[in-house]
Amino acid sequence: MERRAYLPILVGALLLLLAIVLAACGEATTPPTEAPTEAGAAAYAVDLIAAWVEAGVLETEVFGYTGVDGNTYQATFAADVLPLFTQNNVWFEGSQTCAGCHFANSENSYHELNMTSYEGVRIGADSLEEPPGVSILGESEPNAGDFDWDHSKLRERLRNNRMPPGWVFDITEANRNGPCLTVDADGVQVKLGEYGCEETAVGLLGAWVEAGAPDGDFEYGGATLNFERDILPFFTQANMWFDGSQACSGCHFAASENSYHQLNLSSYEGIMTGADSLEEPPGVSILGESEPGKGDFDWSASKLRERLRNNRMAPGWVFDITEGNRNGPLILAGKKK
Repeated sequence: MERRAYLPILVGALLLLLAIVLAACGEATTPPTEAPTEAGAAAYAVDLIAAWVEAGVLETEVFGYTGVDGNTYQATFAADVLPLFTQNNVWFEGSQTCAGCHFANSENSYHELNMTSYEGVRIGADSLEEPPGVSILGESEPNAGDFDWDHSKLRERLRNNRMPPGWVFDITEANRNGPCLTVDADGVQVKLGEYGCEETAVGLLGAWVEAGAPDGDFEYGGATLNFERDILPFFTQANMWFDGSQACSGCHFAASENSYHQLNLSSYEGIMTGADSLEEPPGVSILGESEPGKGDFDWSASKLRERLRNNRMAPGWVFDITEGNRNGPLILAGKKK
């Protein structure tokens, strides 16, 4: 009788132990409640290229990138990055492949740039010049390995909406310095539709900046010119850059939140204050200074020159005033989502 009394107790103990073991196993194998999805693995095209560059521009090894769902995924150059340069319709419907114009390190390929291969992308642009090559990945020189994506030529061309909005893309890029000018003692006259002259709108602005951006007189084209009369109208008047161009100050009219980039292009003071004027620290110089008011102007590296000259790639982007499309489309496995 005593043996029979202990039997239920022993069975109960075994069942309890089994339940504990099963519970522990169950906790270890329970799948996550929010598994990564295919849609979540997509990333904006410019962000995906950035992840590749910041990982060291790997040729065959995998690199990590962050999907739109915040999870980390793996990609490779051949499967995920190269198609962005070699396939049509990747950036927007109707976009042409980058490799259509940049197909070899040769004189008949635009900017002597080859975007059909890893080697071509690394060699960069102007590959036949002396010294050869300009890195498009932010290196001090091609293959130096000191990548700086934020200041790279590739990022700039993929994101930059050329100002003022509405430029007709010219594959020869003859219009990059804006319209021709007639310059004399009476000031400047714009020759709309004419390009490639010795005196141009961008050349005029550059001369003013390189003279120290004075709120007064400076020299250009053999004449003494003046900021108020000869420079400011390029920001405040319509039809100064091409027929139908709007005034820059139409969107950039005050150092306020409802003015795009908190930028005021309606006055000398506003131009000198620069963009993002309400941020902390305040202001980003558009004239190439290390900070607004510093006086160390670098026109060739200035935000203003970049926005006035650089055609956004791939050609044909529809201008979005919110600039919500600056990082390109969502991409997964080298294809637009």
